[in-house]
Amino acid sequence: TQFISAELTEDQLLLLLESLERKIVSQQLNLVRTHSTLGSFQGEAGDMLFSQEEEQMLTIALVELSGVQLQEDGSVTPRDKPSEAVAALFVALYALNFLSG
Repeated sequence: TQFISAELTEDQLLLLLESLERKIVSQQLNLVRTHSTLGSFQGEAGDMLFSQEEEQMLTIALVELSGVQLQEDGSVTPRDKPSEAVAALFVALYALNFLSG
């Protein structure tokens, strides 16, 4: 087994708190789960469905802090091998979703 050594930044923790307050953690978890495969983040993010633009912008900021660039056309571009950072984000979202559900 591989040990995940990446940690979330303070900015990510603040965004996660806001996500929890807005009750969009499960949507964010689904986005990260859908697009992360075998340590990479790929695919189309155009299927993000949030009720408000602020929620979508919050999610984009949260994911981009993990080293993944979400393009305006919905495409996903990894930067600087974000696998550990994305894995840490996935674990945090999973735990928050479990604890809040």
